[in-house]
Amino acid sequence: KQWYQRRVAITAGIAAGAQMYSNYTGQLRCLDLDSDPAGDLGMTGWDFQACLEMILPISSNRSTDMFPDEQFDLESYVAYCEERWNSTARPFWLKYYFGGGDGYDFSGFSNIFFSNGRLDPWAVGGTALILDEDICLSDCPNVLIEDGAHHLDLRSSNPADPESVLMARKLEVEAIKRWTSPPATKVEL
Repeated sequence: KQWYQRRVAITAGIAAGAQMYSNYTGQLRCLDLDSDPAGDLGMTGWDFQACLEMILPISSNRSTDMFPDEQFDLESYVAYCEERWNSTARPFWLKYYFGGGDGYDFSGFSNIFFSNGRLDPWAVGGTALILDEDICLSDCPNVLIEDGAHHLDLRSSNPADPESVLMARKLEVEAIKRWTSPPATKVEL
C-alpha cells in the first residue's frame, strides 16, 4: 500500500507540473503535450542556433535519468538541421570559434562576465566552477548565483528576485560601466 501511495504521489506531481505548463489557464479538459501552449517564445530562433552554431549532444537512457532511451546521432541531427534550415550545419563551430576542448581556455579573451545560476539545469555545461578572475586576459568576473536559474539575471526585475540575483545584476552593471568608460589616461599608439 505504501509503495502504491508513493507512485500515486509521484504521478500526481508530474501531472501537476504538466498542468502548470500546458494548462495554466485551467480551461483545457485534456492536455496536448505536443503543442506549445505559450506560442513560439523564440524557440524557432533557438532551433536555428542549436542547429547551426550550438549543437548540444544530449542523450537519455532511463538508467541515469527518467527519459526514454535516445542516443544522440550527430549524422541524423545534421541532416535534420540542413533540411529544416536549408543551410550547412556546423557541429564544431562553437569550439573552433571560441576555443575549447578539455576544459576552458579563455586566456586570450577579455571583458566577459560569466554568470551561472546554481538552480540552472544547464549549469553543468557552464563555468560555475571557475572562480578565479585571472582566467582570461583581463576583467572577466565570474559570479555563481545561488538562487538563480537560466539567465534570470538578464531578465527584467521582479519583486520576487532573490538577493543573489540582485547582486549579480549590480556586478554586471559595474563591469559594463568599466568596459564602456573612457580610459583614465590617454593611450599612445
